[in-house]
Amino acid sequence: MKKLLYFCLGGLMLGAFPSYSQTDIDIEHILRAGVKDLNTYMGYYVEPAAKGFIYSSSAGWAQTAKPHEAWGFDLKFSVSGATVPSRYETFDFDPNEFEKLRIKGATGTTAVPTMFGNSDHGGTFQIVEQDIVIAEADIPPGLDIPVRYIPTPAIQGALGLPGGTEIIGRFIPEVQFDDAKMSQWGLGFKHDIMQYFNTFSMIPVDFSVLVAYNKLEASYYLNDNETQLASMDVSTWTFQGLLSKKISILTVYGTLGYNSGSSNYNLLGTYEIDGTSEKFVDPVNLSYDAAGLLASLGARLKFGPMFLNADYTFQEFNTVNVGLGVSIR
Repeated sequence: MKKLLYFCLGGLMLGAFPSYSQTDIDIEHILRAGVKDLNTYMGYYVEPAAKGFIYSSSAGWAQTAKPHEAWGFDLKFSVSGATVPSRYETFDFDPNEFEKLRIKGATGTTAVPTMFGNSDHGGTFQIVEQDIVIAEADIPPGLDIPVRYIPTPAIQGALGLPGGTEIIGRFIPEVQFDDAKMSQWGLGFKHDIMQYFNTFSMIPVDFSVLVAYNKLEASYYLNDNETQLASMDVSTWTFQGLLSKKISILTVYGTLGYNSGSSNYNLLGTYEIDGTSEKFVDPVNLSYDAAGLLASLGARLKFGPMFLNADYTFQEFNTVNVGLGVSIR
């Protein structure tokens, strides 16, 4: 059960967080409070990771507003990291939201850590039935994470089409790492707007619009016989206006736009609690939505066909993106 926490954070992302598996988090006893209480608690605990993936996977679609000329192309590898805001380091545990789960010694709302909270947090959960404590469990602390960001990798290519249009594709085939699998695909379109406004044709900048969709899926087997599975899928849409200016090998670019997306986490299979006869089937089903305006600033350096770009996006989870690739007009 505790492996679900590492999974939800993204530890399955090709071993990006191998050290998390050393963190001692054990929440099996919380399941004794029932599926409803477990989902309510887990919903708060993994929320920063769930929303962070939405923002990080929607970044990095463009490094210039100018579309490729017809049949020009580029290919790049990039990594985006969404920074977790400090307000997502804790959540308010309200006993009125839970049927059986309580905090020992607390009578009202109490701040407890999310997975990005204090790793030294103490405290005890109690499972209460008819005013009788039937079990106790340590309150899971935050994971020992040196940098509070949610990373998402991407392999991306773009092809220029006639009419000032560019089609952009993302694709990572299913990759397996230990017990985890991950795949990703996405599709976007960028279109030159300046070509329709002769009045502004002398302004030495490029302006285009972009719309893109991204889908990331992952799964993680929790036991050796592969009967217990954690699954994750993240879907995002982004709509952006792009403005850029090229000066020799340097291109400076910026965007204004809107991101929206959803992420879902499921724990599938049959689970038993040690010392009891209770069985739980597919006990965790979590869904999240996130949306909001964005603004970004970035720069690209191009040396022959090779380029390096970096940008920073201002949104609910501010996001940094770095890419390395090859571009041929």
